[in-house]
Amino acid sequence: MPLSVATTCPDCGGSIEFPPGSTAVRCGFCASSHLVTGHGRVLSYYIPERIDPRGAVERALAKLSVKGGTWEASEATLFFVPFHHFTGHDFHWCFEEDAAQSKREERQFHANSDDCRSWVKITINNLNSPSHMTGKRLTMATRYIDRTLPALDAPGLRVNSLGFRPEVLKLSLFQKEAVLKRGQVSPVQAGGDELERRGYAPLQQDGIIARKVISRTRSVIYFPFWIIEAKVRGNEAGVLVVVDGVSGEVTNDAAPAGLLDSLLAGDGNHFETVGMRPLKCPDCDADLPARPQDVVSFCAGCGKAWYIRDTELLQVPYVAIPRKEPASRGEYFPFWVMEARMVSASDSIGDKYDLTRLAPGVRVPREADRQVPLRFFVPAFQIVDLKVLSRLAGSFTHNQPVWQGGELPRGTTPASGCFISPEDVLELAPLILFSLVPKENKRALQFALEARVEVKEADLVLVPFARTTTDYVDELIGQALPVSTLRVENCAGLSKQTV
Repeated sequence: MPLSVATTCPDCGGSIEFPPGSTAVRCGFCASSHLVTGHGRVLSYYIPERIDPRGAVERALAKLSVKGGTWEASEATLFFVPFHHFTGHDFHWCFEEDAAQSKREERQFHANSDDCRSWVKITINNLNSPSHMTGKRLTMATRYIDRTLPALDAPGLRVNSLGFRPEVLKLSLFQKEAVLKRGQVSPVQAGGDELERRGYAPLQQDGIIARKVISRTRSVIYFPFWIIEAKVRGNEAGVLVVVDGVSGEVTNDAAPAGLLDSLLAGDGNHFETVGMRPLKCPDCDADLPARPQDVVSFCAGCGKAWYIRDTELLQVPYVAIPRKEPASRGEYFPFWVMEARMVSASDSIGDKYDLTRLAPGVRVPREADRQVPLRFFVPAFQIVDLKVLSRLAGSFTHNQPVWQGGELPRGTTPASGCFISPEDVLELAPLILFSLVPKENKRALQFALEARVEVKEADLVLVPFARTTTDYVDELIGQALPVSTLRVENCAGLSKQTV
């Protein structure tokens, strides 16, 4: 469902738009850059109504007229009804046949709450059973989650989600006093762990072996509905008609009387909304780049890195790997490098020797490898194809490269900030390990599925890449990264790709 937040620039008052969950935005009128505060919190938005009371009544009476009789409306009330909005990037390993099926289901999926079922991990004993392995192989699948679920128990609306709409819905920042001047505000009721499970559930539950969702955002969207009280002329008994306040569609022409009680329940909401302040380096006051999806930005003035957390900018230390040829053409790209142990009930790995023993590839373990601690390498920058991100993470992690740290050459800044957060690296580590182990090795697969991550430290490392005509090639292990897989940032924040 295409959504954008519409508001005004704090500096010039011009109109600006950005996707929900953005960390930064640049004004197209005065070119000022702003930090979008509240990242990581559940923020509130509302969608203004497009249908006025007269239009809502006309649509309601037109729908009722097919039932016969002369209908008349006595009252039309506008309610802003809350929906939870979930987004995230879904990585999972599944059987190839099921991956194709999930794509077909995704095209047919309409975010109905009945379809948001829990996913069940297939046990390791089923991996080698003929019913699962015949004619199938394991593959990595990715997709973008964009789902809305009711935040209010009001089945009389007959709306289980905000659905897929062809036009972009413009969200406004929720200011309670302003919204109450337009209509009634219904309370948020649903919540808890069950809500999270449904919000980030996969589209299909069979065939998934291992799964993680990263870059999660969650918000509350208040959507307008007109409730029309109508009856046949001369009759005392009436009906309630529900009209979508944006499209004008009648969602229910015979809603129960109890619907009003649900919509008018006591207000226990805790409203939080987006704020804005200048996007400046806390150290040198230089403008930071306005990349809407980045959680870490690099300052071109002093060279420091800043992690965006809620309303704060926190400095993140980093090291840069020296270029083999200092004058060569290329870019620095950020990686999160996490030193960790993977531990299960029966085994553990904590160095390169253990990793090579578990995932041998083309080499055998060497005694010297015991001196190299186990590190997970995750590209922190934004890559359009998440499978490429997974392969790049797997290649670096499998090689376990070592290096001498250094500083960026003066006047150099990375080509991109960090799209992946340190918390996401912790989520991705088990999937990276799963991608490395031989899929015919039952013991290795079982360890990869069961092991927990014990983190020792996580570092931000800038890796030099040399530029060719079609690729960037890293100067540590020689892995090629197609230029076409890198997202070109839109600083106004108006583009979003679903994977």
